[in-house]
Amino acid sequence: MSITSRITTAGTATVIVVLALSGCAGTGTTAPGTERAAQRSSAPKPTQAPTETPTAAATADSATKDLTFEDGDALSASTLPAFGLEVSALDGWEQTGEDPTTGSREYTNADGSVATITQQRLTDLDPTIGDRAATEQLFTAAGLPADRLEEQLLPTITGGTAQFLSIAGHNTDGSWSATVARAFAKPGAALIVKVRTTSQEALRPDLHDILVNAQVVVA
Repeated sequence: MSITSRITTAGTATVIVVLALSGCAGTGTTAPGTERAAQRSSAPKPTQAPTETPTAAATADSATKDLTFEDGDALSASTLPAFGLEVSALDGWEQTGEDPTTGSREYTNADGSVATITQQRLTDLDPTIGDRAATEQLFTAAGLPADRLEEQLLPTITGGTAQFLSIAGHNTDGSWSATVARAFAKPGAALIVKVRTTSQEALRPDLHDILVNAQVVVA
């Protein structure tokens, strides 16, 4: 298993396009711009993901309302980032698959759109490079350009927002896809949302459905 397999669509090539995904999680704005960190050549390797999703009462870092990339430097190595996603919150979606070995869950709606939610531990990730550089590394390891990434703000379970990066593209099989991801350098973990739709028009609203319910939890 590789980082590439978690970011890209197997068996297809992707043409990167600009689809103005910012605000898909309902925040209505992108996060403040920060200086881009230097790229690292080695890609982190994923390991088996945590099997339990922490609750609000269990979050050790719950005092932090917002989680910028810079805030990630203050997280401890034992922090467990996760998505507090409940199937019942996804109106019109149903869970159609789960792979505990990769920490992935798959959801499908009536139009045939597929969302894959992944949370996993990473190995070979330098804990000193910072979350922005680590997140860019997830995309560049899959052959995706760092200079085309767009910032997203996802809701946290504490009522704030967490910075993520995203990219969208048109696949050779005719489908459209968007990937939203965040790596956490200190604990060596990643949270990834990927949505694949049959049309460009469906991509943004379907991505919104998932992101507004995928609340970020750190424990």
